[in-house]
Amino acid sequence: TGQLTATAYTYLDRVADAVARNYPRQRIVIEGHTDSGPTFVGTNTTMHQLSSAQAMAVFDTLTRRNRLPPRQFSVMGMGANYPRASNATDAGRAKNRRVELVIYPQAID
Repeated sequence: TGQLTATAYTYLDRVADAVARNYPRQRIVIEGHTDSGPTFVGTNTTMHQLSSAQAMAVFDTLTRRNRLPPRQFSVMGMGANYPRASNATDAGRAKNRRVELVIYPQAID
């Protein structure tokens, strides 16, 4: 689903502090990634929808809870297109389910 766990908020608070301190003007893309398994969770019927919902949950936390500027971020649902590990094992699938923040050197206006 596109919901965060309780521990995710603590982690994202630290990420937001680091972004505010070290990358206050850089463009940042929030990429959601999934494994290749089937999904029919809630309203998310494809991996791209699920990964987009997860990335949006991170965006909402960073911009609403942590008050980072929304214009600094873009959101992309990557689905299962860029796996980090094999989807043949539970451990591999777990590594593929992630949200990454990609920080670009270009400054925003």
